[in-house]
Parts: sequence; C-alpha cells; structure tokens
Amino acid sequence: MGGVRISLIGIFLSICLGSCSKSVTMNRMASADITVPNHIQRLLLADRTAPSNEGVAIIQGILTGEAPFEVRNAAEATLTTVQQELNQSPRYEVIRSRERLRGGLFSQTFPSPLTWAQIDDLCSEYQTDAVLVLEKFTSDFVVTDKRQLVKVTQGTGRDAKQVEVMGVYMEGIASISAGFRFYDPVSRNIFDQINFDKTNVWSAEAENRTQAAALLIDKVKATQFVGRMAGASYARRIAPMPIRITRTMYDRPKSNAALGRGSRLAQVGRWEDALEAWRLGLNQAHNTKAGGRLSYNMAVAYEVLGDLEEAQYWAGRAFTDYGFKQGRNYTRDLRRRIIEEERIQNQLGRN
Repeated sequence: MGGVRISLIGIFLSICLGSCSKSVTMNRMASADITVPNHIQRLLLADRTAPSNEGVAIIQGILTGEAPFEVRNAAEATLTTVQQELNQSPRYEVIRSRERLRGGLFSQTFPSPLTWAQIDDLCSEYQTDAVLVLEKFTSDFVVTDKRQLVKVTQGTGRDAKQVEVMGVYMEGIASISAGFRFYDPVSRNIFDQINFDKTNVWSAEAENRTQAAALLIDKVKATQFVGRMAGASYARRIAPMPIRITRTMYDRPKSNAALGRGSRLAQVGRWEDALEAWRLGLNQAHNTKAGGRLSYNMAVAYEVLGDLEEAQYWAGRAFTDYGFKQGRNYTRDLRRRIIEEERIQNQLGRN
C-alpha cells in the first residue's frame, strides 16, 4: 500500500543538551469527533441567544447575578472561538450571520428548533450549505473565600521578603452551559445537537478580602474564557484540527558516525539526506543498539516526510531486528496514525 501523505505545517527540533536524543516536533491533523456529510462545505454560524423577553431576561439576570450583557459577551466569545478554530481547518468555509436570533439566553433546555423555512432562508441569504446555531447559553461565576495562612511580600527592594501571615484565600469559579444545533437542510435533519458544560477555577490570596478580590479575575473575563473553552471543544467535534506531536531522534553513540551525521542533516531540514546517512550506517558494521536507533530514526524521517507506511515498517524493524523496545511502541502509534489519517481524509472528502 502506498504511503499516506500529510501536510506538515511546521517541523522543528528541540535540542536536548547533554542527552543522546533530540525531540522532533511536527504538526498533524486530528480527526473530528463526528463525520459531517461532505456536501456541507460552506457553513453559517448563527447566534440564537437573544432573549425572547427582555424583561424576563433582566429578572433572571438579577436572580443569577449575571447581567444580560455579560452573558451576551460570553456567548459572543464562544461563537467567535468556534469560527476562529474552524478557520484553522481545511474542512469548511465559515460565514458568520449578522443577526442575533431570539432563543435561549438563560435557558436550561434547548428551545424549539428553528423551522426548515427559517433555515432555508438563512442558507439562501448567506449562500451556505448548512447552519450551526448556538441555541442556548447560561453562565455563572461564584466566589468563595476562607481564612488561612498566605504568602505576602513585606518590604521593598533588597529588603523585600516573603512571609506567611493569616489572610484570605479566594477562589472564583466560572461555569457556562452552551447548547449547539447543526441543521442540514439537504437531509432535513438536525445533524448534531449537544450541550457543552465548561468550568474553570481562578484563585488569589492576600492579607484581607478586599485585596484578594482586587487580584481575582474579573467575572466578565472569566465567563468569556470558559465560553472560549466550549467554542474550541465544539469546533474539534465537527472538523479535523491541527495538533502538535513529538517524536524522539537519536544521535549517539558517537562510535557510529552515521547517527550523528543524519541527526545534523535532519536539524537543517534535509530529511532525505538524513535517511541516506542512516541507511548507509545500517549497511556498515554496527552493534545492536546502534542498529535499533538507526532504524528508529529512519521511521521518524519517513513520518516527517509523510510516508506513514514506510515509517511503520522501519519502526517495526527497530524492534524485530534489533530488540529496540521503543520501536514496538512507535509501531503501535503509527498504526493508529494510519487509521486516523484514513478517517481524516474521509472527513475532508478526499477518498
């Protein structure tokens, strides 16, 4: 079977001084959680979190301690992040709707779905194939504090020192609940409906409550931060996304000159030449340890070049021919990558 080709956004080496290995970091794609039909190429993002009743929304905001504009800003941050994350993927062309539809602000449950006539109108207006809607959104920010020993700085300049005093330890807990619906007008199907609940905790400590509160994150920024977490999670659900992976490359023992020469060639991006150097090293006299590392390095080079089948072959040889245990684990990783790559190509419509 031919090598599986991948597009590498960037490759670099992290030099580990005093070590016999170096880290090779490369970007690759991770598959989406679900596979969206390939006829959906242009995707509209819509916000349906405008309150159905402004008066009720104000009352709900008073009861929850969240002003409607604060929740709206957090919802906006969520959708903006969905768009930004999807723009990193080759899967869709993403368009953002201008209007804010009435629906699920402060709502714990999904509102009734938009009608297909509404979806058709949106797709026609923006010339898109489907509509992804933020249907409901709630947020909360809770602050707790307790008395305990805290570290504070006393004095200034050279006289400054940290001491422990009885003070206040404060935590701010931000949480949001964001509900998404993915409407496919071709199949007349709500292709996806899911709720993302995200929480994050910040802390601050000082000698008194007022000082600790001043150091704690602002609740508007906190809920926006957690909203962005939800937006990024949903984008990864529906589109293959770039991620970073790290592999190990060996340049020792020094007794085998091929290991070091190939490593130096790889460090300047000459991976084909590095392969040739390591291949020549295998054809010369070498011990078992060097043979395993030469084979392993060749597997790394083939993965960098996008030939996963050949990478798997050489990782396997590192283990089977030379007993290099890292080769066995690497072979398993590459086998999973090959399966993952086939799924990604299917999700991108490139079978």
